[in-house]
Amino acid sequence: MLSENFAQKVRLGNATHFQKAGFWLAAWVVLIAAIEGRAREARPDVAPPAKWVVPIPFNPRAKLDEADPSLEMRWILKDRQINARNNETFVHEVRQVLTPAGVDNGSHILIDYDPSYQLLTFHWVRIWRGTNSLNRLDPDKIQVNQRGLEPDSLLFNAEKTALLLLEDVRVGDVVDYAYSVQGDNPVFAGSFSDRLEVQTRHPIEQLTTRLLWPAARHLFVQNHGTDIKYAALRKSDGLIEFTWNLTNVPECRDEPALPIWYRPIPWVQLSEFQKWSDVNQLALGLFRSTAPLSPELTRKINEWKRLPGQETEVLAALRFVQDEIRSLGIESGASGYKPASPSSVFVRRFGDCKDKSLLLATILRALGIEAWPVFVNTKLRQTVSDMHPSITIFDQVIIEGKVNGQSYWLDATGNYQRGPLATRSWPNYGYGLVVRPGTTALTTIAPCPVMPRTTVSQYFTLGQLDQPSQLKVVTVAEGPDAEQLRAHYATTARDEIERGNLSSYAKFYPDITQTAPFNYADDEQQNKIEVDEFYSIQRIWSRLTDEAFYHCPVYAENIQAVMKAPAVSLRTMPFGVAYPAHQIFHAEVNGPTGVIINQNDQTIENPAFYFRRVVSVAGNTVVLDSEYRSMADAVQPEAVPNYVQQFDAATDLLTYTIPSQ
Repeated sequence: MLSENFAQKVRLGNATHFQKAGFWLAAWVVLIAAIEGRAREARPDVAPPAKWVVPIPFNPRAKLDEADPSLEMRWILKDRQINARNNETFVHEVRQVLTPAGVDNGSHILIDYDPSYQLLTFHWVRIWRGTNSLNRLDPDKIQVNQRGLEPDSLLFNAEKTALLLLEDVRVGDVVDYAYSVQGDNPVFAGSFSDRLEVQTRHPIEQLTTRLLWPAARHLFVQNHGTDIKYAALRKSDGLIEFTWNLTNVPECRDEPALPIWYRPIPWVQLSEFQKWSDVNQLALGLFRSTAPLSPELTRKINEWKRLPGQETEVLAALRFVQDEIRSLGIESGASGYKPASPSSVFVRRFGDCKDKSLLLATILRALGIEAWPVFVNTKLRQTVSDMHPSITIFDQVIIEGKVNGQSYWLDATGNYQRGPLATRSWPNYGYGLVVRPGTTALTTIAPCPVMPRTTVSQYFTLGQLDQPSQLKVVTVAEGPDAEQLRAHYATTARDEIERGNLSSYAKFYPDITQTAPFNYADDEQQNKIEVDEFYSIQRIWSRLTDEAFYHCPVYAENIQAVMKAPAVSLRTMPFGVAYPAHQIFHAEVNGPTGVIINQNDQTIENPAFYFRRVVSVAGNTVVLDSEYRSMADAVQPEAVPNYVQQFDAATDLLTYTIPSQ
């Protein structure tokens, strides 16, 4: 994976690999070796700031504004100074702890850095208690730890964290500390990229950035969500001093359920890249592999050459890289962006997205198939087109492969994809940088024509009021939904799945029991999965004391699961909708005589979704058909009230009640 915002990461595959003892052994041998090698690297230094730094002093005698009583801490100063000539950044932060919780959360300092190319230097750590300055910088108490495993994301970060626990911190104390980090990732070959905060999720009394920039180099500044202007001063030593200075900066409050691509916090982008062709030139150097292919990889490619047709060759190579090369990448320094050689990845049988993508592209080219790495951002998606050219805005590498003149966007890490190329899916990336000679702009990545679809069919055989009823549930998942379901069944124990499904239905039918194991059928060629479940419901009929009829409810649970509405209809930010999503619910309820049914068809159409429900009767069988399709991934703030109104009308139709005398 490309390391976003300079964060170097180690990815440890998916849950399937963790079920294999061999994976654990190989992974930890590699990780332990990396950790032991880094233990010999220099610890943080303690020294005064460099002469180019102009610190903003904290005045303990200055009267502080009255603090917001809801805050645990308040930020008095955030001062960041960058010297682009010597790749050094100075940081000075001052915060006041206001509550016991603020003492808990604000009495330690954490700094992440990569000692393979960066030097961390502490300048001072003080506690101001009134006008008294208490020194808290003890070099012997600075702990340097390897970033650990993050269980939820299965990431093992190869950076280090310098930790300093502050002693005797009390409510009202002001924590004042400064440090510098010197060194730049060698992979960038001296090219500069950065981002500046102009607002955060907490208020700041003074927020300052100072940049010393060599006058002979070009700097491109682009605002995102802000109209802040900088001041520029040419200095006598061939540098230009840029400053961004803000005071009384309010907090930036998120609204819940934002689209994945929406960034509410304003920021300023800095880049030395003038054009996308400049970024492409750097990327071409990173993804250029001049070493000859190993005999083992060559033999494997020759096997694939004997397969009939280009598509068959592509599918075989893609399946191999996705399934046989496990997702594990040790990324530090240059390796955070530069992939390992294809032959080494093939031999060791592991790699991250950039390693696996280069291996796949190399194999496809050897098969006579045009293939190029593509940089994308899985979160920013289409909004990367609003960014100034830079290599650090990407977080994923995929492949563009051309088969019979048709472009396919292939994910070398997509372990659970199946079927021919026409059934393969990709997210709505929006834009990507295709790393090939001659690239001068981002390439539009068209929305995937393979849409997800899940159909849930429920077949009820209703008993009399005092008799159990039978329920068969048939779930058919297609496209991306099949991939998600395949991953779920591949990484979750069967009994756990059955308990989860039973628990889900028990929310609607408390007296439900499973009568037989589920049937799981995976049609990999069509990328379609069918799961059959079997249940008995002891008491499905019910009525309140003031009701004349017993009734039996039927729920379109799968549709309800993907539909969501904002908590409030008045918003200033767009509301994110699950997209693409296509859910179909079908129910056949075979009940006793005397059922009274209101037959009606209802359709609700909104720019963000389509919903339709049809109710019909054939003899003693009630048939319900409901369908939901999301039409967009976001609802703009001004359209949310109408969306909520139509959403509520649709959700009212998700439950159908069948009465019986």
